[in-house]
Amino acid sequence: MSRKIFLFLFSFFVFASPFNKFVERTEFLLGTVIQIKIEKVKDSDKILNSAFELIKNFEDRFSIFKQESEISKLNKYKKLKVSSDLLNVIKKAIYISEITDGAFDITCKPIIDLYKEKSKENKTPAEKEIEEVLKNVGWRKIKIKDDFVILSDNMEIDLGGIAKGYIVDKTFQFLKSNGIKNGLINAGGDIYCWGFNEKGEKWKIGIENPFEESKIIGIFEITDRGIATSGNYKRYLEIKKKKIGHIINPRTGLPTGENIASVTVIANDCTIADGFATGIFVLGIEKGLKVINKLKDVECLIIDKNGKIYTSSGFPKFSPD
Repeated sequence: MSRKIFLFLFSFFVFASPFNKFVERTEFLLGTVIQIKIEKVKDSDKILNSAFELIKNFEDRFSIFKQESEISKLNKYKKLKVSSDLLNVIKKAIYISEITDGAFDITCKPIIDLYKEKSKENKTPAEKEIEEVLKNVGWRKIKIKDDFVILSDNMEIDLGGIAKGYIVDKTFQFLKSNGIKNGLINAGGDIYCWGFNEKGEKWKIGIENPFEESKIIGIFEITDRGIATSGNYKRYLEIKKKKIGHIINPRTGLPTGENIASVTVIANDCTIADGFATGIFVLGIEKGLKVINKLKDVECLIIDKNGKIYTSSGFPKFSPD
């Protein structure tokens, strides 16, 4: 797939005037297109270079597809003294698991691997196979002692539902520490924006229409917040001509989101937004809204399979496209 096509895979669209004093760069990392837009300052190019190097470094440490990554070593040895970054992201994941009653769970890698393996045979997992694998799934089994993370036998962690948000947050912190007061980071739909855009206004974010690629359902204005979306409409397995979404309910081992097309979450940081977007997708509309409405500084927008839109009590007003 060409880079030009990947540019249409963002879960959000960012609108701004082309006449500005901002600089922008995109690179393909973390399995998606990363867009960073910052105000033009002295050494902007150098700062952008360092920002992308930071993202590459995190990818090398957090990717389950790299054998020497920190997360792969934890999965292999089951007990590891981990970096402060990996410890922080695991602790945030556990917090989200607690709030969502396990609807979000970073220990779900074994069940996802089962579906991938069975898809090669064009089969869905048998009930007994799912039950057996679920014995190795459960966020409560993660043990943390000082700087050590300990997993039980046959457990494996996949940070795919939260790591991208954490990396966006760390990149923002790096840019801010280098004097960037206005900017936006878009990691394939995981966004953090701060300050103001080229017009001196809040950033305008468009929520993608899950039923019509490259079109949006509406625009809202925001700043100093993280935004993330989850949906099964782009990433899925196909088994017996039926699409199986990549988000599996970690409590049942079954595909989820039958009634939901996408979930968008806004929070104070992108890590929280990223994790809750997946958790709410699993919980469903009613339970998901109930959870979000109890949280401070977290909002969500849900689009169901019929295109109906549901929002939490404090979601920003947005105008249809």
